[in-house]
Amino acid sequence: MQEKTALSRDPGLPGENEFRKRFLGIAVPVALQQFLSSSLNLTNNILVGQLGDASVAAVGLANQVYFILNVVLSAIGGGISIYISQFWGSRKYDQVKKVVSLSLVITTLTALVFFIPSFAAPEFILSLLSKDTSVIGLGSRYLKPVSISFLLMTFSICFSSALRSTGNVRLPLIANFAGIIVNTSLNYVLIFGRLGMPALGVAGSAYATVMARFTESAIILCAVYASRNIVAIKPKDLLSISSDLVRKFFGTSGELIAKDGIWALGTSLYMAIYALMSTEAAASVNITSTIRSMTFVFFNGVSAACLIMVGNKIGENDNETAYRYAIRFLRITLMISAVVSGFLVLSRPLVLSPYKVSDTVVGNAMGLLIVAAIIIPFQSYASVAIVGAMRGGGDIRFTIFLDLTAVWFIGMPLAWLGGMVFRLDIVWVFLLVSLQEVYKAVMCFFRIRSRKWINNVVRGI
Repeated sequence: MQEKTALSRDPGLPGENEFRKRFLGIAVPVALQQFLSSSLNLTNNILVGQLGDASVAAVGLANQVYFILNVVLSAIGGGISIYISQFWGSRKYDQVKKVVSLSLVITTLTALVFFIPSFAAPEFILSLLSKDTSVIGLGSRYLKPVSISFLLMTFSICFSSALRSTGNVRLPLIANFAGIIVNTSLNYVLIFGRLGMPALGVAGSAYATVMARFTESAIILCAVYASRNIVAIKPKDLLSISSDLVRKFFGTSGELIAKDGIWALGTSLYMAIYALMSTEAAASVNITSTIRSMTFVFFNGVSAACLIMVGNKIGENDNETAYRYAIRFLRITLMISAVVSGFLVLSRPLVLSPYKVSDTVVGNAMGLLIVAAIIIPFQSYASVAIVGAMRGGGDIRFTIFLDLTAVWFIGMPLAWLGGMVFRLDIVWVFLLVSLQEVYKAVMCFFRIRSRKWINNVVRGI
């Protein structure tokens, strides 16, 4: 109540209604888009789950390549949001096209790095993650075709991030929803061979993903260029990127991209350790991760709103409001996390019932979801602090330090010791790995209150 009064009386801050309107205007569409995407992933996971443990594990391992790429491209999208939100707040609209142009070049080159080996040598890539020949064979049948979608992701991520940062949250949501309809429909038809089509199994899921990505990107690009939106770049814009912007972008976002890539690699190595423990362990973690992503959609929406609203205020040189926004977003996060954790524990039998997998996998997943529920308050707090407030404030180097030490110096050693040395049950190994989220949450708490994360990265550009 005290915070509400302070915010209402401070002339430098928008009123309560304006904050709520902007927060919900950004967070709800982003959360809904993430919910639709996660629902799609869950549907895909359930459909593949009808094919047995090996298929679930194979797709889960193959998707680690997609996961790393998606994290890197999302980091580039985060870099876009940092700059565009601050440029938008400081009304430097001419710089928006230059940021979008630069990011499109970077994302395309990055996607090619992942596409070429995934398409040309999927068996080799999967042999690095598993020794089960059946898993490698099934995973290769999925990874090769789905790699085409890597190239299509560049357009949707770049333009969606840019659109959201300028206040247009509806178009990415509409495009994402259309992609989900295409993916879900084609998954059912191609995996099981409906409507006269051959049953393609895991490969059918890959083809459906490619068509969904194509649909999503086509809708965004057509709408952007038909409406002549500010983010509708032209070939000449690719040649007008200033060297000062390039240096600035790579000086901040370049480190962020590298950090997220290394973080994602470490996270994928967890999956490799689980696969080395057993195919059942890998399958249960894959199922659990997909379900967990459903619960995290709320925090993705809060993070997006936090990044944009905090970034806007810093761009306006209103650091006090930026700080108060960050504190409020984190309090909202903790309240949501309490509800989500309870729901996850109570809904376990329901969400696991559609899978046709072994009793071992189901039992593992039941235990893993309890661990996930315990960790959600810590993980969500750290996520909103890092992806929302600190990125919005351009505090990139601290987030690099935090994420890399958590993954490589806490999570990775504990995963190896628990899984490979002491041969613990997968639930206990997962719990040990999750302790990194507690470390990150504690560090974020003190960093946010220090205010050292507040930086105007667009000053002087």
